[in-house]
Amino acid sequence: MSPPPQATGPRPAALNRPAASNRPPPSPVPQDGAADPSLLPLFRAVDKDGTGQLSERELSAALVNGDWTAFDPQTVRMMIRMFDSDRSGTIGFDVDRSGNISLDEFSNALVAFRYRLSPGFVELLFHTYDKRGEGVMSFDLFVQACISLKRMTDVFKKYDDDRDGYITLGFEDFLVEILKQLR
Repeated sequence: MSPPPQATGPRPAALNRPAASNRPPPSPVPQDGAADPSLLPLFRAVDKDGTGQLSERELSAALVNGDWTAFDPQTVRMMIRMFDSDRSGTIGFDVDRSGNISLDEFSNALVAFRYRLSPGFVELLFHTYDKRGEGVMSFDLFVQACISLKRMTDVFKKYDDDRDGYITLGFEDFLVEILKQLR
């Protein structure tokens, strides 16, 4: 893979930066979200102490590999740290305690992770992982969505040498990065 093109002098702003009106808006404002209660018994089964938050121990007990072996404890700790926006040692973006993550809860989680994304993009990402098309996502799909967003962010940062939020990327380099994400 070839490195990103290097600028040879100042870049004309008009060539690779959208007008200020096309920049990301401020963080989304919470909206009422409807959640499907179909997974509530499963969530409650994992949430042993009934707090609406998953501790490291609860999450570890709920996660298994494809061969039924337990998740590595360090992986569980990393997941807790990644999603623990209030530094409580637990994760729980299911504010309404329905057992699912609504669009509102998803939006608020991304804000807690310090992403500043347009409501349209947040909704597109949410619906990409709302695989049942029910307007809610299960916790595992929430984790998948967040990990995918983090991976995409890392790819972008790799090419954003001057950290201005804009990159120039050749078509084939773009395709290579997309294919890597599909693995």
